[in-house]
Amino acid sequence: MGLFNRFSNVAKAKTSKVIERFEDPDEQLDYAYEKLVEEKKKVDVAVRDSIAAKNLKKRELNEVQKKALSVHNRALDYRKRALALEEKLPELEGAKQEKAEMQVEQLNSAATQLLEEENRARERIPMLQQSVADMEKKVRMLKDKQVDLTAKIQRFADKRTDLKSDYAMAKASKRVNDALSGIDGEISDVDLTVQRMTEKIRMEEAKADASAELGTAAGT
Repeated sequence: MGLFNRFSNVAKAKTSKVIERFEDPDEQLDYAYEKLVEEKKKVDVAVRDSIAAKNLKKRELNEVQKKALSVHNRALDYRKRALALEEKLPELEGAKQEKAEMQVEQLNSAATQLLEEENRARERIPMLQQSVADMEKKVRMLKDKQVDLTAKIQRFADKRTDLKSDYAMAKASKRVNDALSGIDGEISDVDLTVQRMTEKIRMEEAKADASAELGTAAGT
């Protein structure tokens, strides 16, 4: 390890110790809770957007399915009308026959175009169905995450309340202990003072007794 790396690691370690010294548990717990709530909001938005996208894709699928059925029915109708005219062709002559033949051709052409349109629509249906299935899977996944995150936030909120109570109790205990520590010191000083004064008083009393004895001896 190079000198620079060692210096960097030492600096990081010292910085970490300084940060730990000034960290406020209440603030850190509130910050962590707010981050979880922000993450929950993002998940809520993602769930909402994914549901909207899924519903839009399902609507598109339904429209394509309806369109395929509609053009199919129209193509059948044109084809039936063309067949009906074809059956009447032998009965017609001249201009009427030519007009009928043209109508048959137009009806068959329209039916063919509609069938091609139906085929294109039906080709899209499996892809749209797969997209809807994928989106539904994503929605379920996001909803599961939403439920898990909601439970996690609730657990953290309960734990945060407990930890804050413990921290408040610890601070109160420290203040009491600090106060008691100061009182113990003062009590020790008072005890020493009482002891000194007691000894001094006893000494004065002893001196007084001695003086009294000397006075009595001198008078006899």
